Amino acid sequence: MENLLIITTKKELKEILLEILIETDAPFSQDFKRLGKALPEFEKDKISKLQAAKIAGITIPTLNKLVAKGKFRQYNLGRRRYFLRSEVITALRNNAI
Repeated sequence: MENLLIITTKKELKEILLEILIETDAPFSQDFKRLGKALPEFEKDKISKLQAAKIAGITIPTLNKLVAKGKFRQYNLGRRRYFLRSEVITALRNNAI
C-alpha cells in the first residue's frame, strides 16, 4: 500500500523535499544538505546596487565607476549584481571615495 502525503504549505513541501534529497546518494545531495541549514552570513549581508549606492551616498553611475576602479567589490550571480553590506561599509571607512 502506498503512503498518502498531504502538503498544505510551502514550508512543509520544502522540508519534505529536502529530507528526501538528503537521504538519496545522488552526487548533488551534499548541496541539499547545506540548504537545510541556516543561511550563511554572506546571504544575510547581500544588498542590491541601489542599496549600496544609498549607503555610500552616491549615485549608481558613480558606484559603477568606483567598481570599475576596484574601490568596491561587486558580485555576480547570473545576470544579478550584488554587494556585501559589510564590504561597502569597510570600503567607506577606508576612504574608497
